[in-house]
Formats: sequence, structure tokens, C-alpha cells
Amino acid sequence: MLKAEFSQAYEMADNEKIELNNDNAPIDIFDGFGLKDFQPVFVTIKQVARLIRWQCSYIFGGWDMEELNQIGNLGRKRFLIIG
Repeated sequence: MLKAEFSQAYEMADNEKIELNNDNAPIDIFDGFGLKDFQPVFVTIKQVARLIRWQCSYIFGGWDMEELNQIGNLGRKRFLIIG
């Protein structure tokens, strides 16, 4: 995943008007993405946005920037963006 793709996914996750909780953007493909032996996966920007929203958003608003940074760093080599 390129930096521009990550930025686009974050912007999508940050926009509450965009619906991400549907079957068109499943995030179970990311299960274990932080583990050393996780193999790269082909995903869409919408899936990454949903992952960001799920992993990084606080219940009362705001973002867990440490977790967001981890997704960005690990996603560089583990998330291959398609379509």
C-alpha cells in the first residue's frame, strides 16, 4: 500500500457520511496482520478504511494515532491495493 492509498483510506474512514459497515468491505482478511508470518493480501481502499475505522476510532470520537500509525507501517508491505 502506498502512502497516497493510505491517506485516501484514512480520509474515507474519517468521513462519517461514507457507509463502511457492509459485506462489500469485509475486514476478516486482515485477521492477524500484525503477526510476523502474515502473508500479503489483496484488498481495496474501502476495506482498509473499514479496518482503520474499526481499529482506530474511539467510542467518544477521535483517533488512536498509535494504532493508525501501525496500520500504515505494516500495511506498506502487507496490503496490496486493487481496484
